Amino acid sequence: METISSVDTSTEGEEEFEIQRQEEQSEMDSSDENEEIRMDAKKSSGDVHRIWSPSVFGYFPKECYLFAGYEITIHESVDHFGAVTWPGAVELCHFLENHWTEFNLNDKNVIELGAGTGLVSIVAGLLGAYVTSTDLTCAVGNLQSNLMRNTRWRSKHQPQVKELVWNADLDKSFPQSVHHYDYVLAADVVYHHDCLDDLLATFDYFCQPGSVILWANKLRFNSDYTFLEKFKATFDTIVLADIPQSETVIIKGTMKAQLAKNT
Repeated sequence: METISSVDTSTEGEEEFEIQRQEEQSEMDSSDENEEIRMDAKKSSGDVHRIWSPSVFGYFPKECYLFAGYEITIHESVDHFGAVTWPGAVELCHFLENHWTEFNLNDKNVIELGAGTGLVSIVAGLLGAYVTSTDLTCAVGNLQSNLMRNTRWRSKHQPQVKELVWNADLDKSFPQSVHHYDYVLAADVVYHHDCLDDLLATFDYFCQPGSVILWANKLRFNSDYTFLEKFKATFDTIVLADIPQSETVIIKGTMKAQLAKNT
């Protein structure tokens, strides 16, 4: 397994630049007669002002990975924290690929919380899962683009993208009578923000009897460790991996045994 990271420029931006350059060249190659007329007109006018109209081109990083036998190209954006690929996502992808016999996603219903750029959802899809990839409204555009680019004609089941605000109208958007997920995936969703209680409630909502949470996170702040303790108090947990190089842990969570019996 090989992971490749690179920074590239936006092809769309390059095409726009090339079009503009060709148009400028075409203007420079126009007839001498027309050029002389323009120059005479400028000289005859009292004040000559050259107006600069700057063009701004957005160049966003592009990262390439190799998972499940496919090269995956991830385009990032500048919208918010979820617009970049964080270490936990990469580590969780490694884990899913290397432990596919123990955590077999083939034909399983999988939901990812805070999917961001979509790397984990893409890998889950390539491993055969029915994937529902979720994030906030501001992230789903780039998320959808990355998923389509990397799973079309590759995945057994085409991933779905849905907007999801943690702990907000979940019973309406994802009624438990209809939606049951075998795996709840999350990577680097815990950082310095004010939605940790809502995140925990969302984990709890989707973790039904038989569901498995696979959560990967780089632990950065004291609040991360506080959340980890709350997570352990809410679910039966096992630390599946502790990766010192990236300071990332991968934790398995399931419904508390006593609660599962009473459900």
